[in-house]
Amino acid sequence: MNRKLSQTERINVDARESASNSVSFQNENAFPSAAAPTPVDGKADECLPDKSNPSQDHSESMAESVTRHALISEIDQIEYLTSGIDSLDVGFYVSWGDHWKELRSLFDLCKENAQGTEGNLIESPGIRPHIFFAGGKAPNYRYHVRFPEYHCFIAITQIAKQSPNVYVSFTSEALHWELSEKELIELVIRDIESLGGYVAQHKISRCDLYADFRIPGGLSLDFVRSHKVGKAQKTNQYMDGDFLETFYVGAKNSPIQLRLYNKSVKIKQDESEERWLLLWFTDDPENVWRIEFQIRRDILKEFRINTIDDLRHQKADLWKYATGKWFSLRYPDNENQSRRTIHPFWEKVQGCVQYFGDESGSKRFYDKKKAQTINWHVKRIENLLISCAAIKNNYDPKSCLTEVSRHLLSSVNPHEFKAKARKKSIELGIEIESENESVTDFDDLYKKIISAKRGVPNE
Repeated sequence: MNRKLSQTERINVDARESASNSVSFQNENAFPSAAAPTPVDGKADECLPDKSNPSQDHSESMAESVTRHALISEIDQIEYLTSGIDSLDVGFYVSWGDHWKELRSLFDLCKENAQGTEGNLIESPGIRPHIFFAGGKAPNYRYHVRFPEYHCFIAITQIAKQSPNVYVSFTSEALHWELSEKELIELVIRDIESLGGYVAQHKISRCDLYADFRIPGGLSLDFVRSHKVGKAQKTNQYMDGDFLETFYVGAKNSPIQLRLYNKSVKIKQDESEERWLLLWFTDDPENVWRIEFQIRRDILKEFRINTIDDLRHQKADLWKYATGKWFSLRYPDNENQSRRTIHPFWEKVQGCVQYFGDESGSKRFYDKKKAQTINWHVKRIENLLISCAAIKNNYDPKSCLTEVSRHLLSSVNPHEFKAKARKKSIELGIEIESENESVTDFDDLYKKIISAKRGVPNE
C-alpha cells in the first residue's frame, strides 16, 4: 500500500524539487497553475523515472512521483472573500380564486400588448409596479412578470395540485440586499395576494451555493484536472486561449453541477463590478475565483429541503456534502481516491461551512443605493462625449457638453423618458411608487378581488 506523505513531508519535497527545477519552473505560478509545465510538443509530462540513472529507485510511490505537480508555497495568500446563496428558484402552489378567468384575460391582454417590446410597465393602486413581458417559461408557464426582486412565471392553472403554478427566480442582487431569504418569500406571497391569489405552500426548486476566494495566479486547467476527485464523470471547460475561465463538473441539468470560474472576468462582462467590490470589502477586483454548486430539486428532496426554513437549517449540510463526498481537490497520492489527501486550498473551501450555519449566517449586507452608483455610466458618457467632440471639432468639454445636451434634449420625449426610466428602475431592482392615477381595467378587477377577499359587496 502506498504511504501518504504528511503535510510537512509534502512541503519539504516540494521545496527540494522546486529548487532543483528552478530553471524550468521560473515562469510558473506556484499555485494553482503549478501543475507540470506543458512541453513544447503539447503533451503532458508524465513524470516517469529516469531509467538512465541506475541509482534511482524505480519503485517510488505514487506520492513521491506527483509532488512536483502540487506546490503549495502560496497557500497562505489565498483569501476568503464571501459566500452565500446567489440563485434561488422557488415554486409556489397558488389558488387564484373566483376571478381567475377575468385575471387571466387581463394577463393575456398585457402579454399581447408587450409583443414587440422589451416589456411594459404596469402600474395600478394596491399592486407594486412591475413589468409584464411577452414571453413565458416553457413548457408550463405562460406569463412572465418582473418585480424589482424577482422574475415571476405564472401558469394558466387556477389551482395548483401536483406541481406549482407560479415559479419565482430571485435576482442575485435581491439575495444580497437587506432582506433575508425568508423575507423575500413573504414578499412574493404578498404580491401574489395583491393579485387575488392564495399561497398554499412553496417548495425550493433550485439553490446555488457559492464561495469566493482571491487566488494569486488563478487556477489552471492542469491543476484542476490532476487534483479533482468526485462522483460526476462529465466535465467541461471554457478557455480564453491558454487560460482557464470556467471548469464545469456534472451535466447542465444534473442534480448537482459545480462551476469553478473566474469571477473577476464575469463581473466585468455583466457590469456588476461595483456591487461585488462592496460585498468583498475590497477595491481590487482581480484574481477572484468562485466555487459554485448548482443544486436542483432531486438533491434538495434527498435532504428533505422543501421550504425556505428547511434550507436555512440545512444549507451547511448541503455545502459539506457538495465539497466533501460529491467533489473535492486532492493530491494524487493514493490509488484509492477516497484516501487521497485533501489539498489545502480545498480545505479552505470546505471550511466555508461555518458561514452557512444558523449561528453565523452567510449574508454580507451592503447599502443597495450605494451599490447602484452612476460611476460606470458617467465613464461611458465621457467616452461618447469625446467621440462627439472629435466629430464636431469642438475640443472644449463644457462647450461640447452644452452642444450635445441641446441635441439630446430636443430628441427626448419627456413622457417616454420618465416611463422608460421608471421601468429601468425595476430592472435594476429599485422599487418605485405607483404614479398612475387613471382608472384601468386592471384597477376595476383589483377592486373586485379585494372586495371579494374582504367580503364587501362590489359597487
